[in-house]
Amino acid sequence: MTQDKDKTPVAQNIATRCTKCKRELNHTVISHTLEGIVARVQCRTCGSEHKYCPAKKKAAPKTARATGSTSGMTAAAKNAALDALDFAALPEKLKNKERVPYSMSGSFKFNNVIDHAAFGIGIVIKLSHQRMDVLFSDGLKTLACDKG
Repeated sequence: MTQDKDKTPVAQNIATRCTKCKRELNHTVISHTLEGIVARVQCRTCGSEHKYCPAKKKAAPKTARATGSTSGMTAAAKNAALDALDFAALPEKLKNKERVPYSMSGSFKFNNVIDHAAFGIGIVIKLSHQRMDVLFSDGLKTLACDKG
């Protein structure tokens, strides 16, 4: 028996991986096993019928990504430095500084205050070749830039 015991009724839609399209798409349930578990499905995109393949369990998202920086800081040291910052007080610290609108082709410097359309207001904490780390109230983001 399979670990997934999907008992979606016949003629109902279910999302699963299509063996012909090689993508996760909507399918229609066409048959069950004797235990009432989905056995065969039909792809609503290409029309092929195949065995039901339950969606694979996705791995937990990575919380920190090591970058090829030359600063010599390990990922643990970076995380410790970020933990020391008071995220709640960030907008208060930045309200008196001049805000620079963010654009990918813009030139930024260390400690510039960035006004980003999606993330809001943040401060540049690291610059590297055509990338910068900006600390926003909801966390650290790496953005594209012209180092300048």
